[in-house]
Amino acid sequence: MSWEAVARALQEGDPRQLSDLALAAEHGCSVGLVARVRRDLKAPAYARGKRPTRQALEAVFRERSRPVAGGHREWTKQLAASGTPVLSWRGQHVTAGRVAFKMAHGREPVGQVRPTCTFPHCVEPKHQADRLMREASRATLAEVAA
Repeated sequence: MSWEAVARALQEGDPRQLSDLALAAEHGCSVGLVARVRRDLKAPAYARGKRPTRQALEAVFRERSRPVAGGHREWTKQLAASGTPVLSWRGQHVTAGRVAFKMAHGREPVGQVRPTCTFPHCVEPKHQADRLMREASRATLAEVAA
């Protein structure tokens, strides 16, 4: 990649949260080129370990997905063989739905996370439900039907 692409990434993001190694991998260039661009721009050095984990994971989630019509969110990166959106985070694989659920509800999901809409593999945080939420919804529907 070019000097310009790396410079744009450093200028559009927070350079303290972007490591030279990650930028090099993302842009297909050498770590030396990234370091040179950082020096040329007088951009601050990467602040290792300074990002709160939750904010960092949410940033990765947003970078790997995009909003689409109807209020849905589409996953743009890695998929499991089943088509389930997944991401690698700190050496572990997690579904994008679990990350989205935690973003929306502030807690770990119980059981599987599934979208509440019909958009295929939607990862919009507000569209995610865990087993407890699905069971509560079914119970409410049963009461209304009775």
